[in-house]
Amino acid sequence: MFKPNFKYTDKIVKFLTRISASRELILNSPFIPQWELTLRKEAIIHSAHSSTRIEGNRLSLEQVTDLAMGREVMATKKDKQEVLNYLNVLEKINNLVSDTSLKEKTF
Repeated sequence: MFKPNFKYTDKIVKFLTRISASRELILNSPFIPQWELTLRKEAIIHSAHSSTRIEGNRLSLEQVTDLAMGREVMATKKDKQEVLNYLNVLEKINNLVSDTSLKEKTF
């Protein structure tokens, strides 16, 4: 049986209680819909930039943002297509997850 080598102090319990309360507040706080959309878009763009950058893509975060918004950027066709493909996959995954969630709720 595991026996930790420490004792709970009043200070530790106080901090654990604060952490737990903060966690519950965050988990149960509703997002403002517009903020949620903005945060989701930013996360997708950052993910596309980081993941393709690891693979050697030379587009900057600003260029990836422009591509995601449908704007034209000056870059090689290969770099642009790689980012566009990645963005497309993320969108399809999100749709699949959404469809699956809906199906699970109806059964």
